[in-house]
Amino acid sequence: MDVMYSLTTDGQRARSAEIARALADPKRICVLEQLADGERSVSDLSRDAGCAVPNMSQHLAVLRSAGLVMSRRTGSTVLYRLADDRVRELTLLLASVAGGRTGSFTLSRKD
Repeated sequence: MDVMYSLTTDGQRARSAEIARALADPKRICVLEQLADGERSVSDLSRDAGCAVPNMSQHLAVLRSAGLVMSRRTGSTVLYRLADDRVRELTLLLASVAGGRTGSFTLSRKD
């Protein structure tokens, strides 16, 4: 069954474009993949993505501005998490499309 989606307003299309721009960098996609496993600090994200902390902070600012991640401060540490479970689903779907797979994919939750 094919389902058609229509973004009915220019505002919704602009919002979709903003999200697409935020996803247009491999490091930012890597960050979203890491955050799919749970909350992480900037230094942990930096280390695991192979990115300097100042650059990671810039990537996180783009993702936060697009509404894809949220942050909270604990003492001197800033922790980031996905803003919504749909961001995790988006990351999985993007990986599926990029991998050339067709058909459906299964979302597995880590509880």
